[in-house]
Amino acid sequence: MNSLSALNAQQKEAVTTLDGPVMILAGAGSGKTRVIIQRIAYLIQKKQISPQQILAVTFTNKAAEEMRMRLHEMLSGKQKGIHLSTFHALGVSLLRKSIHHLGYRSNFIIYDTRDQLSVIKTIMEDQDFDDRGLIDAKSVHYEISQAKSTGAVPEDFLEQQESEQKQLVGKIFRHYQQTMKGCNAIDFDDILNLTLTLFEKQPDVMSSITERFRYIMVDEYQDTNRIQYKLLQHLTSRHRNLCVVGDDDQSIYGWRGAEVKNILDFERDYPEVKFIRLEQNYRSTQKILTAANQVISENTQRMPKKLWSEKQGGEKLDWLLADSEAEEMEAVTRKIRAKIMQHGRRYLDYSILYRSNFQSRLVEEALREAKIPYRMLGGTSFYDREEIRDALAYLKVIHNPNDEVSLHRIINTPRRGIGKTSLMKANEYCQETHLPLFKVMGRARKYERIPKDSAFTMEMLTGIISNYQQRFANEVLGTVFKDLLDEIGYLRFLETQSGDVKARERRVMNVLELLVSVRKYSEKFPEANLQSFLERVTLFTQNDNDPETKANQVSIMTLHSAKGLEFPFVFMVGMSEGVFPNKRAIEEGGEDEERRLCYVGITRAQQELTFSMAKSRKRYGESIKQEPSRFLLNIDPELLAVPIIGEATEEVKKERSRESRSAFFSQFKQMETS
Repeated sequence: MNSLSALNAQQKEAVTTLDGPVMILAGAGSGKTRVIIQRIAYLIQKKQISPQQILAVTFTNKAAEEMRMRLHEMLSGKQKGIHLSTFHALGVSLLRKSIHHLGYRSNFIIYDTRDQLSVIKTIMEDQDFDDRGLIDAKSVHYEISQAKSTGAVPEDFLEQQESEQKQLVGKIFRHYQQTMKGCNAIDFDDILNLTLTLFEKQPDVMSSITERFRYIMVDEYQDTNRIQYKLLQHLTSRHRNLCVVGDDDQSIYGWRGAEVKNILDFERDYPEVKFIRLEQNYRSTQKILTAANQVISENTQRMPKKLWSEKQGGEKLDWLLADSEAEEMEAVTRKIRAKIMQHGRRYLDYSILYRSNFQSRLVEEALREAKIPYRMLGGTSFYDREEIRDALAYLKVIHNPNDEVSLHRIINTPRRGIGKTSLMKANEYCQETHLPLFKVMGRARKYERIPKDSAFTMEMLTGIISNYQQRFANEVLGTVFKDLLDEIGYLRFLETQSGDVKARERRVMNVLELLVSVRKYSEKFPEANLQSFLERVTLFTQNDNDPETKANQVSIMTLHSAKGLEFPFVFMVGMSEGVFPNKRAIEEGGEDEERRLCYVGITRAQQELTFSMAKSRKRYGESIKQEPSRFLLNIDPELLAVPIIGEATEEVKKERSRESRSAFFSQFKQMETS
């Protein structure tokens, strides 16, 4: 049976306030999932509401499945009939019944990314849209997806764009939508757009849906976009019993279209809303929560709330300061190993969080060298990223030209105009002459069936490889690798690839990190050669299949991937200005979201939290001095086990609003000069 006795007063109020719009502002670790489950059970058991009249929406299939299991345990099967799903699953179920009103058949298929790219490539080839090389299929796919996330149709897109490139995208967008409809297919972005279109253009058809769902609950409401917001307005047009659960302080997906103003503006569209704040945290110690409160309170556009805990004890927040990024990670791994040995802790209780994917390379290498088992959550291992695999493929071919898997990877990366037909002809000669592909390419102009332009390009490529075989054998690895990247134009190639600016910058940063890795390796081992470096990388990329250590691993991830998780012991690394907060995010006015991301990171820690940074880091071969993150300077020094040494930049100083900070800065200066 449903029992409210285990709930605190605010949770109980959230469970039993059923009628009208309700916004539950649930701080990190405040038990919001329990509240949602108890609320559904209360509706069914105490208020005798039919399960068919309840709609609960969350953001991941995993979260929806967890809620289903917990409801089953609590209600013993009486929950049957509740519609509990993600927004997109709800959209698909509604489209199956009513999409024929929009000219589709109910047995429509949903194309994945690969299918969508195939459609776009076919359109570009058939319509000669890529004859000047202005665009590529992946960038077109990205632009179309971004447009759809705002609800835009091709005509809207074409009206809003002026550049020749964007106009081309708009024309392909129009052909794409026509082709998809002709195939009775939709893509992931279409699901919610078409569902919204049904509500807007076929309100009579959708009236049964708005009548059916009397009680609607939405989890992680801060992650909704404007289309989802509009859908909820339609779904609640008849019954105003909408309960949203979220935390604007944890809105960190603006780059994915999430609108924090869906929380901040909620009262405008639902003036009768009742606000309930869940501020008691059941996860972390009060010291950790106080630090989180101090960081997030600097954001002015937020719903006020203050986390607190009954766990009044706890360790002070620790702070590791190192001379370089490599030494920073060595300090982190030393601390983990020491705690494991001294206190008998488990690796799985530890997590290392970082702001950007490029930082994972140093984290992974340090853990491997310290023989600490780890797993990466929510991301791709550094050496598994496409751009890293491309760059390493060049090194592998230089080391072994007969590595045809790697050779095929680099032949047209970057693009060289060696077509499929030319490669087929080259492979025919390989079979006839029993020569490896590299040898045939090296003398391609001697083979008549290989087109002349492609043959010349093949010989150019093999010439580059042969030249760098000599250079890698006789010169410093890091210097030669940098020259190789410049000569093949790989970084320029990444800068012009598909995706948004941030995605392109991320790829470039990853390759620059690989370059740093090669340089540091050659500095550490002056006698090292290309073979030994590649062997080292191979060892790094092998999975640890030991069943005894597989589960007992340190978790590493970006701060974005950490949302929703918790660990007894958390390390937040790279806590310096420009790294976190991210320099580009600050330049684009994204400090508030960066600060929310820091708040999310801090509140992942249950027992102990450690910050770390390096005094300097290397970028483009230069050593750059680092200042402590502005977020650290919001935290009361009394909460820290070791004072932060360093002085805030003038920009950060201006942003400080508390007089007590000036004394703190003076202390920094004294400690730095002593």
